[in-house]
Amino acid sequence: MKKLKPKNLPAFFTMGITALLLMACNFSIVDLVGTGGVSSTEEPIFRAVSPTPNDTPTPEPPPPASGHIVFVSARDGKKKLYVMNADGSNQRALTRGDSEDETPVWSPDGTRVAFASTLKDNTDVYIVDVSSGALTRLTDDPARDAAPAWSPDGSHLAFESFRDGNLEIYVINADGSGLIRLTNNEAGDTNPVWSPDGNSIAFMSSRDNVNANIYLVSPDGSGLTALTSETPPDSDPIWSPDGRLIAFRSFSSQGVANICVMNRDGSNSRCLTSSQWENGVPSWSPDGQWLAFRSQRGGDPAIDLVNVNDRTLKTLVTTAPVKGDPVWSPDGYRLVYQADAGKNMEIYQIVISTHEVIQLTNSQEYDGEPAWTAH
Repeated sequence: MKKLKPKNLPAFFTMGITALLLMACNFSIVDLVGTGGVSSTEEPIFRAVSPTPNDTPTPEPPPPASGHIVFVSARDGKKKLYVMNADGSNQRALTRGDSEDETPVWSPDGTRVAFASTLKDNTDVYIVDVSSGALTRLTDDPARDAAPAWSPDGSHLAFESFRDGNLEIYVINADGSGLIRLTNNEAGDTNPVWSPDGNSIAFMSSRDNVNANIYLVSPDGSGLTALTSETPPDSDPIWSPDGRLIAFRSFSSQGVANICVMNRDGSNSRCLTSSQWENGVPSWSPDGQWLAFRSQRGGDPAIDLVNVNDRTLKTLVTTAPVKGDPVWSPDGYRLVYQADAGKNMEIYQIVISTHEVIQLTNSQEYDGEPAWTAH
């Protein structure tokens, strides 16, 4: 053991006295959402707290919810797009008419929403301007065009289409021009998602065997690469915010899906959960440290968080069975999700640090598929 030199003794005693004072005040860094270690890199999941007059630590309140949430609602008879403030106020319709609208996704600048719309059994991809309500129809084909995904710069969208007799991946300009077919295989190619740098599109396909796997392709259709090739089906690729990792679901057996991650080239694939049930599609926290997903760990579906670095697992206490995949707020303090409110589906928000649950909609009809933007 290294000996303390005399000149270091005053500092040593000062540190000891400081430690005793802190213990007397009962001051600590508290893990607010479960057991596990504390790391300064895990903000905002963990928050420092100060002693109250009663010496009882209380969590530092997060900032107010900000931005806007787009969602699907059947409150007027058909499923249409609605938008509201992040606190649930100022709910208004974005789309109208006889169509059924689904899967809304915000443009990167938060001014437009792409979605799939079904009119007379024909599903196509549209864009709605949030301010004016102006619609742009991107596709017009008798076959189903769906699952739109924005490029990071907002200039293009990828989508899946059945127009050639089976599902393939296409890319189109945001004004509806320049259609490009990226895949051409007898198997189904679905669920396209852009990398944050815009250089790659990940998708799922069953082209090499009877099970789905995850593939990568460039936006011009070149460089097709298989990222997974295992016997268990792998699905639902989701890019990390920095583009280094891809999270996905791996089905070890029927009804059992675990949350896994891999490098963007498919290397270092590893599962973060070892559940015996089907976990939902994961969602990355803005800082890339956590994945949130629907889980049946407690019986009724709730929300779990898993740390990507050390696999720390935490369960959030929700007041209603979660029926959709959770979505992070841009600041990382909250999640929004759809849940079973009894006779209908409603949208809820949960504050991660305190588990406070806030019901955002109460239409007595279906409200679901929320997506959050900071704008």
